[in-house]
Amino acid sequence: MSQLLAASRLERYGRGEVISNERGAPETFVIASGYAVMGYIPLEWGRTPVALVGPGSLCGFTRSDSHEERVTYDFCAHTDAVIVKMPTFAVRRILDANPVLWEDMAKMLMRQYREILDSLLGQGVGSLSRRLATTIERLTALYGSSDGHSVSLRLRLTQEELAALLQVTRQSVNKELLKLVTSGTISVVHNKITVLDFTALRRWGST
Repeated sequence: MSQLLAASRLERYGRGEVISNERGAPETFVIASGYAVMGYIPLEWGRTPVALVGPGSLCGFTRSDSHEERVTYDFCAHTDAVIVKMPTFAVRRILDANPVLWEDMAKMLMRQYREILDSLLGQGVGSLSRRLATTIERLTALYGSSDGHSVSLRLRLTQEELAALLQVTRQSVNKELLKLVTSGTISVVHNKITVLDFTALRRWGST
């Protein structure tokens, strides 16, 4: 840890600022606080937001150094964020010197990427009603705060941001959100989503 801290730096980012992209030397970072949007950047068209990542997420470690890649990724702050950055080569050097740590790193990354894969499948498979309900359920499971009766997302998402994640129009998201609100499944106040009935939300996510 002392070696890692010596190679690390703490940085703060405001909403919309680029935290990291796949240019320059490979860099690994951990989100200490706040949230970031992972963006997908194929050569043929512009950036597409694909996932939200929050506190505790480790990013950039698996970046490919191949110059033949046709897709790159970046991370932009969704909220004000505090980030711990470190050179990837330094992380790998420490892991290589302590092989037993590789197992913990692999398990952590596999768990994190499983969460991202589950979120991506939820966003992309099925009807829009199903995709929206599944996305809200996944986000509240990962980044929700419970009061014992309901669960609120700790970050605010505009309809435009939800639409971008789901690759649909804002009007389509508005229509589906209204159905969930009218049915008493969720509430939406100033872009803050609260799940009032998880059973009903899962039912929407299975249709």
